[in-house]
Amino acid sequence: MKNKAPMAHPDEFKGPEADALPDTATLPAEFAALYLCMSPAQLADLRKSKRPDGRAGNGPPVIRPVEGGAAGPKDPLLYTLGTLRDFAKAHTAPTAFDTALNSGMLGWVSAKLPFFAELEPRIKRGRRVLIGGAWDRADPLREKRFTELARGRIRFTSLTCAEAAGSLWADVASHSALAEKGLALLRSETQAIEVSLAATAALAAASNPAAAA
Repeated sequence: MKNKAPMAHPDEFKGPEADALPDTATLPAEFAALYLCMSPAQLADLRKSKRPDGRAGNGPPVIRPVEGGAAGPKDPLLYTLGTLRDFAKAHTAPTAFDTALNSGMLGWVSAKLPFFAELEPRIKRGRRVLIGGAWDRADPLREKRFTELARGRIRFTSLTCAEAAGSLWADVASHSALAEKGLALLRSETQAIEVSLAATAALAAASNPAAAA
């Protein structure tokens, strides 16, 4: 997944609050979905669904930038960051990132999730250096990294947690935080296999006492 959608008003990122995007900053739908820890398709579904009062859309309000003339169906959809922040606070259900980390080895190796990454590879063969999980709400640096993404200083890429844990990272602490979850899963899987082997051996001994003797 390559992010190409630009932020709408880069001038809003200047000044003393440059490290935190203002609520008035506008994001294209692709980035809005990333901020809300959902796929663009899920965000599109929210726009289509009906509110209890019959109006369209249960998601955050959408705006369309129009320069003369009426808005057309191909005009970009934009969201103000303030409405996204309010929506995120009101909807704190576990994300796909949380689910992948808590659903065992299957989720760890199969669920594709967005990760922040450096723009250019540091080594040959095009390997990207990762920075953090883009859907990891527990990451205290997520807002800062989202600002860097908005400025075009970093990008995001789609990987499984297993692929991310096996990648290069910009710092050891962030890599270790994710990798340890995978190592814990492996230890759990290993222990389960060892327990099963022991149970099989016990069953075989009980079925054939002569052989055990």
